[in-house]
Amino acid sequence: MMIPENAPVRLLSDQLEEVDYTELYDAYSSEGRKSAVEPRVLFKVLVYGYQCGIYSSRKREKACQYRIDFMRLKEDHMRNGQLRNL
Repeated sequence: MMIPENAPVRLLSDQLEEVDYTELYDAYSSEGRKSAVEPRVLFKVLVYGYQCGIYSSRKREKACQYRIDFMRLKEDHMRNGQLRNL
């Protein structure tokens, strides 16, 4: 599914590209398991979720899958319905 050019999520993403993410990346540990999501992208999803009034990580994941097919915030490696936070 393509995201329309004038979709609010695109406008927000473009605006958030102007942010200096140096401190975020400095605080992000690269040790251990490699995250499936870049911190900058996760930050964008969090901000967009808050903008839409979505505060639950499960609801943000569902919104990402349904609304913008953007990314997965959680994974179910065991395929048992138990999702974990990233």
